[in-house]
Amino acid sequence: MKNVERFLKQYIPNWQQESFLLAVSGGVDSMVLLESFFLIQKKYPLLQFSVVYIHHHLRKESDEEESMVRIFCSERNISLEVHHWEQGASQTVGIEEKARKFRYQKLEESMNKNQAPYVVVAHHADDQSETVLMKLTRGSTLEGIAGMKPIRSFGNGYLIRPFLTVNKEELYKYASIHQIPYREDASNQSLEYTRNRFRQEIIPLFKQENPKLNQKIQEFTQTLQEQQELILHLAYQWMEQEIVELHNGWSWNRENYIKQPVGLQKVILVELSKKLWGLLSTKNVSEIQKAVLSDKSQLSLNLPKGWVFQKRYDQLQIVKEEKNDIPYQEISVENIQSADIVLSEDEVVSFTAKKGWKMFVSREDFPLTIRRRKPNDCFLLNENQHQSIRRWCINQKIPKEERDKLWVVENSSKEIIAILGFRKTQSLSKSKETDRIRIVYRKKKRC
Repeated sequence: MKNVERFLKQYIPNWQQESFLLAVSGGVDSMVLLESFFLIQKKYPLLQFSVVYIHHHLRKESDEEESMVRIFCSERNISLEVHHWEQGASQTVGIEEKARKFRYQKLEESMNKNQAPYVVVAHHADDQSETVLMKLTRGSTLEGIAGMKPIRSFGNGYLIRPFLTVNKEELYKYASIHQIPYREDASNQSLEYTRNRFRQEIIPLFKQENPKLNQKIQEFTQTLQEQQELILHLAYQWMEQEIVELHNGWSWNRENYIKQPVGLQKVILVELSKKLWGLLSTKNVSEIQKAVLSDKSQLSLNLPKGWVFQKRYDQLQIVKEEKNDIPYQEISVENIQSADIVLSEDEVVSFTAKKGWKMFVSREDFPLTIRRRKPNDCFLLNENQHQSIRRWCINQKIPKEERDKLWVVENSSKEIIAILGFRKTQSLSKSKETDRIRIVYRKKKRC
């Protein structure tokens, strides 16, 4: 079909000399696609293509389809690979998604083996209409509602769809005129599958209202995709400036985030979710957005596969949940030591270091006890007032995850005289200068 050549001219640089991998199922759409590439190659001999057929073992007719594709390719000297999904016959749950994963896995493997930068599939205008309406019905992101793109990244190259503006009726007509063999998939008649129900019962009603439904859907998706490109450009700019990569996730500032238009905020969340390999659903994104705007200063949301969204005052983050069972630890310091006192793998206390958070003690304070804080710990806030460390942490907006990790320092009288890295008492203000002993707390930064 001329549509294929027009598509290649529009989207593929130096297409006459490129290599393509065609996904052929034996249906009318993929067989017309195959015939089209065969005819194009006659005009442009430097263009190369090969074919992949996936036998899913889900239908008895698949053997006949495979035989037909083999004969068609053999007669035209077209390179063909056939992959069998042997597990297909025993599948009972999630068959469509599992079959799709197997199919795209094999396509990517063949793409790499054949060094073909383009995988070609035969999705057509009717497929696009079904996809968009299904997404609208189920609920989806802007990207989902915008439908299938004519070209998108795939593996180490691209996946292209030359027939996305072609009606299936045109494909049937072309196959009839040029006597192209194809097989109808009997399972397409089963209303067990969602897409079939849309194809047979819902789409016809829309076409009764407007016979040009596919064209209108095409115009709709093109507009959305163009607008999405602009929004994505703005989202990527913002993310590059604001998103901080952590050792176990990503963090960003709430105030700077909510200054953005709501639509851009949601796109930022969707793009962040892609860093999690698409684990987040539309519902997850919506729940995160609600949490961001909530009046609560601290909250957490459990996400799939052990990921967690956390709001800690004005800091937002999506992180992989880490076990936070911090054991209680207590270290006794009898006197000044020349060697560092190791508290954890990234925390030390030193009497000799010059840089770091420092405090002073007197000789009367020894022996010192450095320990993890306890739930009911209090310390001297000023000369006349004690305060619980828990309340102090809340006032200082110290995230919940950090509170259990705090180290406190007790003197010989069992009074808490410091929270390492944060707070120290003023009890030494009247001590002699010569009696002051400096303690330095250092913590390695992880990013």
